[in-house]
Amino acid sequence: MVDWTDEKIAALSSPDLKNLMANAERKGVETLTATCKAELEKRGANKPRSGASKPRTEVKEFEHTMSERIAAIGKEMAAKYDLTEDTAKARSEGIKGFRAHKLFGSDGRAKLGGMQRDGSVAVERYISHRRGNDIVSLGVFLLKEQPIDSAEFHVIAPAAMLDGARPIADIRPSATDKQKQSADSGVSFKDLESAAAAFDAALAKLVA
Repeated sequence: MVDWTDEKIAALSSPDLKNLMANAERKGVETLTATCKAELEKRGANKPRSGASKPRTEVKEFEHTMSERIAAIGKEMAAKYDLTEDTAKARSEGIKGFRAHKLFGSDGRAKLGGMQRDGSVAVERYISHRRGNDIVSLGVFLLKEQPIDSAEFHVIAPAAMLDGARPIADIRPSATDKQKQSADSGVSFKDLESAAAAFDAALAKLVA
């Protein structure tokens, strides 16, 4: 049996010290347990890590809120139309290279757009559905270093599915050729409700 002197205990790494304390507790060796606990407290090894997560910035709070609101619209549309990936695949049979879109991100909120991912805009969050060669998306778009009230809500889809469609280059003039967009036309709105109505109308044409 090891004679656990104070010196030997002090020489252990914190993970080994915690294991020793757990074994001592299991075996009911109270003196050794107390010594291990005292050494851990001395090191501060059993204290929670300092530094709570920083509060969200105003832009990040806006992004988070919009991601949830757009996802909520997506859930309403999924209840209204059949937007499952299986149905999209079945209705797109014969389309070479077809890949169904997930309506939401893995966290259940709006997906992270490529232009935000590469850092060229402050916020780009969206939901989308694909049938055949056509994609309809609804998203929020905010350029870098711009006030939140300058944010726009974009519905991007083939021109035939939109009222008042404009070239995508007009909707997103900062986009480069490498930042491929899901369609060549879109409409922009200052309020999410109007964008949601346009998204609904475009979806109706897409799944018809």
